Amino acid sequence: MERQAFTIPEFCAAYKISRGRLHELEQAGLAPKTYRIASKPYVSLSAAQEWQARMESGAAENFKPLPAKNPGHPGRTRTNGATA
Repeated sequence: MERQAFTIPEFCAAYKISRGRLHELEQAGLAPKTYRIASKPYVSLSAAQEWQARMESGAAENFKPLPAKNPGHPGRTRTNGATA
């Protein structure tokens, strides 16, 4: 049987976006439509395709992502003194 829906992690992996970015798109009203089964959200294949068509047509052209939480932060360092 062919895929009919994505879980949120599957959708993010398939479209190469982070869950954080998906949440930002959701806040801006630009995320794909979802439905829930037993409180777990899913994105149908048709909703994913419709979302992709909207994004390709420029729907997110004016989307402004939130700034980074720690701009300029060097990242984690290892405890043995080496940097990541």
